[in-house]
Amino acid sequence: METRPGNERKATLAGGMKAALIIAAVVVLSAFATDTATPVSAHASDSAMVTNVVPSSEIVTTVQPPKRTVLTRIKSGMASWYGSVLQGHRTASGRRFNMFELTAAHRTLPFGSKVKVTDLRNHRSVVVTITDRGVLDPEKVIDLSWAAAAELHMVKMGVDPVRLELITDRS
Repeated sequence: METRPGNERKATLAGGMKAALIIAAVVVLSAFATDTATPVSAHASDSAMVTNVVPSSEIVTTVQPPKRTVLTRIKSGMASWYGSVLQGHRTASGRRFNMFELTAAHRTLPFGSKVKVTDLRNHRSVVVTITDRGVLDPEKVIDLSWAAAAELHMVKMGVDPVRLELITDRS
């Protein structure tokens, strides 16, 4: 509404009337609003209600306890990496080597073992899967794939000190 000299009071009164009317409507409507919902427990005497009785022995066998991850320190030592030279060749586990996967070779750990490798120089970590045998150098404890070495930022170095921890899930 446009205000011209002489109608300022009229514009203010109309706006004030509108606000007063809205407030009055809310007050009147809230007086009539009631919560008529009945709780489910009030219907407990309903004869149509069906309950299933499950024996406690069945509940105990079907509920699995949560698994927790346990890290077991294996060894510390030097790690090296290998990549394109063996790309596509079969590993000792029978899988084809892929330098872009997070895998590693270890002398004794079972194939499929998950190992957390922590670079002691920069404290970066990566989890690898053991898929190969190797580590011919007795001073080294693990040979990592190129991808795992890249995660640890050790590709340029070639060899870095690492700590190995075996990851196991226990319930």
